[in-house]
Amino acid sequence: MTPVDSQWESVLAEEPADWSHLYVELRIADRERMEEAGLILSPLNPWHGDTWRSGILRFRVARSHGYGASAEVTRAMLRKLDAAGIGGELLVLGGFDTLLPVGTQGPI
Repeated sequence: MTPVDSQWESVLAEEPADWSHLYVELRIADRERMEEAGLILSPLNPWHGDTWRSGILRFRVARSHGYGASAEVTRAMLRKLDAAGIGGELLVLGGFDTLLPVGTQGPI
């Protein structure tokens, strides 16, 4: 399985240079380690849905402004996940490009 940090680098390489926000999902390979993964990723403010048994954590990443962890903090937390031996599949559920905070209170 590809380390989640490497998956994150691939995600960033595919995004346009002006990406603003990403909505990301991490599907943990071993559901028994969901709580441990949630603790490691807590600086990203992950959301696990209705139950910890789902095996899915979702979080937001913001490039320069807005709600979400920075790309650098995300990279660091995913490296910690790899170091703990917790693998998974990283998916981008959605994203915004060229979003500026002027005249809006967020993506609409």
